Amino acid sequence: MMGLPEEFEGIIYDTASVSTMHAIAAAREALDVGVREEGMSGRADLPLLRVYASEQAHSSVDKSVITLGLGQRSLRKIPTDDQFRMNTEALTSAIEEDRRAGLLPFCVVATVGTTSTSSIDPVPTIADICARERLWLHVDTAYAGSAAIVPELRYAIEGCERADSVVTNPHKWLFTPIDISVLYCRRMDTLRRAFSLVAEYLRTSEGEAGEVRNQMDTGVQLGRRFRSLKLWMVLRYFGHEGLAARIREHCRLARLFASFIEESPDWELMAPVPFALVCFRARPGVEGETTEARASRLDALNERLLSAVNATGEAFLSHTKLHDALTLRLAIGNIRTAESHIRRTWQLLNDEMERVK
Repeated sequence: MMGLPEEFEGIIYDTASVSTMHAIAAAREALDVGVREEGMSGRADLPLLRVYASEQAHSSVDKSVITLGLGQRSLRKIPTDDQFRMNTEALTSAIEEDRRAGLLPFCVVATVGTTSTSSIDPVPTIADICARERLWLHVDTAYAGSAAIVPELRYAIEGCERADSVVTNPHKWLFTPIDISVLYCRRMDTLRRAFSLVAEYLRTSEGEAGEVRNQMDTGVQLGRRFRSLKLWMVLRYFGHEGLAARIREHCRLARLFASFIEESPDWELMAPVPFALVCFRARPGVEGETTEARASRLDALNERLLSAVNATGEAFLSHTKLHDALTLRLAIGNIRTAESHIRRTWQLLNDEMERVK
């Protein structure tokens, strides 16, 4: 449904945080520097290993380098452009600078559908850089990967077919109950090499070993729940066209809500709207206000507005910070969300703004 190439193998984990951690572990194993056997601590022969991700990448990348013993200093955050996409020139410069300093770059994490804004990193260009520099490319498309099942939205994952690993979460936008995260990997042998450890009590006969794929070889855990069953049920019930129609409708509703924002002088969009997430804020003017005072007032106003709308129980918004400004976020993803809910939320926002400003 996503159009990924056949050479990818898949493995189901619980969340994208765990999927990304396993992908980075596989990238480290691909270096062939003996980390599995020798570890990383106390080694004079091993330089600092470097991972790259944009400033908008999910915090799970940070947690992955912490968990894997790489340390937060191994993660270099790359600046983004005015649409919150990774700056590929800055990425190239960072890799070159790190190599000159004696560091060992080994992995780039690109994001399709960032958490704060749903921005899309330029994966094709990043794939070119990774190919040239011989780096593992992992693409975090936990949220927006589901959009690729819609033909006119498949552009979003352009370049992912060249990645070494790709993660997408059906529990985010494919209407599957949490938790289920799918990691696709074109180098599953490397992932298995990083984690396979068969104790005597886990051995099976040669015949059985040839007939089944033992998922204990592809990660930390041995036992796991039957997560694929609920995804299979969703796919069977809605079908490809049914799922695509619902995602398409969510995107339409997001564009509708964004149009309300754009048409009002008291509100502003804070980021592009490629999918079903709208980043915006209230900005009613006050005459004679300094720039610093305006920034402080608008942050405080939007924070009060967030609390007020959520307190009604009719709509639930979240927030982020973009360009140091507190930003409200409307994410449309529930299978029962209708246009009437979007219009009611817009009314609530305006009513509550008048009350709290």
